[in-house]
Amino acid sequence: MGGPHVFMTIARAIAQTAAGIWLGAIVMMAIVAPTTFSVMRTVDVDRPNMIAGKVMAKNFSRFDTVQISCAAVIVAWQIASLLRGRRATRDKVRMGIILGAAGLMLYSAMVMTPKIANMQADIAAPDAEAAVKAAFDAFHASAVRIAQAVMVLVLILNIEMAMPQRDRRSPGSAS
Repeated sequence: MGGPHVFMTIARAIAQTAAGIWLGAIVMMAIVAPTTFSVMRTVDVDRPNMIAGKVMAKNFSRFDTVQISCAAVIVAWQIASLLRGRRATRDKVRMGIILGAAGLMLYSAMVMTPKIANMQADIAAPDAEAAVKAAFDAFHASAVRIAQAVMVLVLILNIEMAMPQRDRRSPGSAS
């Protein structure tokens, strides 16, 4: 065993680790976000939602960096795997899952997160109108649905990557 096979085995292990980190980060943010807002509402501060929103904006910025890094590792591994000659249906479906998750995540990180951060100041103002709050709630609900879709895709990816791989090399080929 040596050469490209060892490299791809190590690359797959790194990609699997990245997929696990990505899923764990998603689950963690799903716990941290509502907890931050509920705890801030129990302390004696003016405009707790504004403070919680600022905390979460910073958290999401860091979270997006983790997501982008994990997705980049996974995409690079899958492209290398496909270029190396693996083009079974399973590999193509996996690439679709990866691209779907990465695409939704990038949209969320580059469009949804910044817009929510910008809207936070508008809705946190003491004189915020109901229409502004309703627009924020609708936009936030869309962001949550996108995050849930990414989570499901990354969960499927983790399960798929944990399944045994068949060695597609012929019995007489060199390692």
